[in-house]
This record gives sequence, C-alpha cells and structure tokens, in this order.
Amino acid sequence: MRNWLGNILYNIKASKKWDKKLFYYQFLPVLPNVAATYLGLLLPAKLVQGLEEGWEIQKLLAFIFVIYLGMCLLKMLDKGMSEYLYRNYPTLTMYYEKLCYSKVMRLDYRMLEEPETGKLMGNTWNVLRNEFGFRSSLCGVPQILSSMAGIGWYGILIARKSFVIILLALANTLLSTLFMSMLRKNQEKLHKKVGTYSKRTAYVSRESMDRQAGKDIRMYQMTDLLLKKYDQALTDMGSIFRQIHNGAFLRAAGEALVTFLVNGFSYFYLITLLVKGEMSASAFVLYMGLVGSLSGYFAQLMEQLVTLNPVSVSISYIRQFLALPERADWSARGVGEEKLMELKREGVRVEFQKVSYTYPGTEEPVLRNVDLTIGPGEKLALIGLNGAGKTTLVKLLCGFYRPGSGRILINGIPVSDFCREEYFEGISVLFQDATLLPMTLDFNLTGKAPEEIDRKRLAWALKVSGFWEKYQSLPQKGESLLVREVNGGVDFSGGEKQKLLFARALYKEAPLMILDEPTAALDPIAENEMYLKFNEAAKGRTCLYISHRLSSTRFCDRILLMEEGEVKEEGTHQELMAKGGRYRQLFELQSRYYREQEEQKRRNAFMEG
Repeated sequence: MRNWLGNILYNIKASKKWDKKLFYYQFLPVLPNVAATYLGLLLPAKLVQGLEEGWEIQKLLAFIFVIYLGMCLLKMLDKGMSEYLYRNYPTLTMYYEKLCYSKVMRLDYRMLEEPETGKLMGNTWNVLRNEFGFRSSLCGVPQILSSMAGIGWYGILIARKSFVIILLALANTLLSTLFMSMLRKNQEKLHKKVGTYSKRTAYVSRESMDRQAGKDIRMYQMTDLLLKKYDQALTDMGSIFRQIHNGAFLRAAGEALVTFLVNGFSYFYLITLLVKGEMSASAFVLYMGLVGSLSGYFAQLMEQLVTLNPVSVSISYIRQFLALPERADWSARGVGEEKLMELKREGVRVEFQKVSYTYPGTEEPVLRNVDLTIGPGEKLALIGLNGAGKTTLVKLLCGFYRPGSGRILINGIPVSDFCREEYFEGISVLFQDATLLPMTLDFNLTGKAPEEIDRKRLAWALKVSGFWEKYQSLPQKGESLLVREVNGGVDFSGGEKQKLLFARALYKEAPLMILDEPTAALDPIAENEMYLKFNEAAKGRTCLYISHRLSSTRFCDRILLMEEGEVKEEGTHQELMAKGGRYRQLFELQSRYYREQEEQKRRNAFMEG
C-alpha cells in the first residue's frame, strides 16, 4: 500500500511540475462534486417535507429552484475541471516521455546492454505507449477524493441514525480492500511478464519500417516469419491480459455480492423504522438516498483504486528507470581544466594493464589480460579477424565499458578519475555504425548551434576529408537537413557519408582519435586512401586504427594483431612480415584474395570490351 500511495503521489507531483492546472484540478472538483450530489439527495427529501408540513407553493417552488440552481452551478464547475483533465492528460504522457528519453541518453552506455536494464526499458516504453493509464491517473484522483469526502460526510449523517449501518459499510470496505490487495499483487506479477513480449512486438514493428532491413525482408521473404513472431507475441500478451481481466472480474463479483447484502440490510432497517413511525417520510427519502450514495461512493472508490493499481505499477517502472544511476563509472569532480589542457599540450598516453572483459550474461571473456601502451602522438593499428575483441577494446577505451579486471590509464590517470564530459571531450571516434541525426548538416558535423561554429576549422576539416566539394554543391550547404525518412532531407552515398564522418572527427580536434573500422564497406584501395588522409590530418595526436584489412595500416608506427581476445603479435609491418608468423600468413592470404579480385575485374573488362 505504501508503494502504491507513493507512486500515485509521485504522479501528482509530476503533474504540478508539468502543468499546474493539471495538479490543482485534481483537488478542486471534490467540493462541488460532493456538494452537488448531496443537494441532489436533499431535493426530493425537502419536497416530501414541504408536502408533509403544508408549505405554500411559492415557498416550495423557490426552495426547489435554489437547490436546483446550486446543483447546476456546482456540476458546471466539476464538469469544467474534469474536462480539462480529460483533454490534457496526453501532455503528461509527453512529459514522462521527455524525462525518459533524456534519461536514456544520459545513462552510462554499458547499462544499455545489461539484461535487467533492457527489461526495465521494455516495460517503461510499454507504459509510455499506454495513454489510457495516464488518463486514469489524472481523472481517477478527484473521483477517489470525492468518494472519500462523500463517505466521510454521509457516514456522519447515517451514523446519527444508525451506527449498525456504518459498521456494515466498514466491513464492506475491508472486504473490498482485501479483494483489491489480492488483485494488485497478482497484477504486479503479470505486468512484469508483459515487458518481454512488448519488446518483441516493438522490434518487429521497428524492423518492418526500417529501410535497410526492408531489403532483406523482401529478398529473403521474411514477412510471414516476422508476422508469425508478432502474432505469437500478441497471443502471449493476450493470455496475460486475460488473466488480469479474469482476476478483476472475480474481484468485482465478490464486491457486488457483499454490497448487495449490506444495502439489503440497510434498506430493510430503514423501512422498519418508517413502518414503526420512528422516521418521517422525508427523513426516509433522505436516508434511503444517503445509503444508496454511500454504497455508490464505496463502489466508486474501489473501482478507482483498482483502476489506479496498474497505473501505480506503470509509474513504478518509470520511477525505477529514472532512478538508474547515470554516472556510476565516473568521478563527480573530474581531473580539472588544468590537467585537461596538459593532456592536449603534451599528447595522450594510453595504457591497458592486464585488462580483461566479459559481457554480462556470458561466461567466456572477450578480452584476456591485454597489456597495451600507446605513446603520445603514436599511430597504432589494431588488427584481427572478426570477433577478435577489437571493437570491445575500443568501447573500453571510449569509457563505454569498465574492465572486469585490470585498469586503463590516460597519462597515468585511471579513466574512472575523469568526469564523463571531460573524458569524452578528449576523444574523437569514427565508429563502424555511426549515426546521422535528422538535423542540419552543420549540426551533424559540429554538434553546435550556427553561431558557435568555428567556420575556419570546419572548412579545413571538410577539405582534408574530401567532403568540401559535396558540401559546397548543396543548395543550402550546412543548413541542409539530413535523413530523408524523417524530414525529406538530403541523402549521401556510402563513400560520401564516410567523408562526412571523417570531417566530423577532424573538427572536434581531440587529442585521442580512434577509427573503428568505419570504412568496412569500402574497397581496400579507398579504405587505404582514407586512412592515409586521416594520418596526415591527425599529426601530433595519438591515434588508434582498427581494421580487419591488414594492408590498410602499414603506415602505422606499430601494429598489434589480436586473436581470441589476446595480443598475439606486435611490431611494424616489416618486423611482423620478417617474423613469418600469423600476421604474415593473414597478410599474404588477404593479398592473394585482393589480387584475384583485381584479376577478375580485368578479365570482365576485357570480355566486355
């Protein structure tokens, strides 16, 4: 009960932060609602009393008019505020969405890949898509408060005539609370299962509308399979919801039976008083109305408490998600501006000391006792076949993960001593799966507002990357919008996109630069040319090049070959070739493959000529 109340109060406070009217209109309708209902009971009772006592017709009509006018005004107030809650509840959903989207972008990256976080996120997104729950949360509060006020007021009036009726009503309430508690516990268990199936349906929905996935879905005729998976997830979700609804039905049936017995006794008791002459006809009419309304308020209270129960569960998911630690892996104070300037001035030295890492939920380490040093200004190539651990090492160096054992130092300082913003400011990365945002080209290149952009630095980065001509050819140049699917913006070829991302990395001017196989989709010659350009532009900076193509990194100061999460060989290209080890074997194998490809191209060209 404490958690339930805490979640509802949290939601009420959130409504105040977002829209003060949403907050106050949950409380203000209580008085006009209860007062209008009471006047509705008082009207027939006073009419009977007037007839009993022989009131003059003018007095009787005037009394009826005043009561009726008061009822109308109070109901208008109640209706107006309730209508505002009903019409504006979607904005509270958007407020929560904003909080959750902001939260997910601030979380430490490693948390996004943890199974428990993924499950919580699935439940949270499922909640945010259910606007009905937030409507119930806003419109239900004034009904609960009105019910409580009505029960209190009518209870006092009825207790003056018969305390037995109040005891029976109290017993009804206790039984209803018991039924509701049993239902709430059952719903909490069942709602946790919904998140898993919700993630599956969301995945199919997302992939079905993705342009890249669309080619594979059509070419390999995956439509029926995906729809089958979607239907199965819906079937499983439907089974859970049936259990939830069946529980709600049983609770409602039990409450209806108890209420029938309590009201039956109450009416029998009042009729007995009337027959014995111990109660006037007008009082009988009033108390019959009070008992019926008291029962109605009890029913409304239980109904709203049950309705708010899944809302409470929903709010608890949001609260849990928003309470996740954002910077658990980072220092709050950081190393300070002076130390950062020293890093930029003297260059970055990277040290991996016995670093191992195992992904959550797996047993086999991806990296095993990696010892690695990159000196200031050094160009280091990290090569190996797919699955060797190269990308995991990059994520560790970027601060996205923390080593399972060992440590990573930057100029002798543990990574965890930096604050997150300090550390990310010092690194520029070209990821193999980089993302462009549906915003202007200049924002994608710099991450800054137009007035904050260093135009000379941007022009230099564009020219060095080879993207300058394309940039200048666009009618709106840097103001061109990107991502065609979102806003009809411009689109680029694979090679142009790589040059754009290259320019973005250069513009940042970070002292540590990483290329994590960003050119995997390019041919070896184009990749080599891009790496050489990047090497020229990044003089004086510490650089790490990741590739599974050995020929593209011969220019580096050192080359490290990784296999099965370990550094197997180390040296320059010439030194490694002279050793005649695994590096030479892979290099010659790849060279032969590329030579055969070129020979095939020449043959095809000759045949076509």
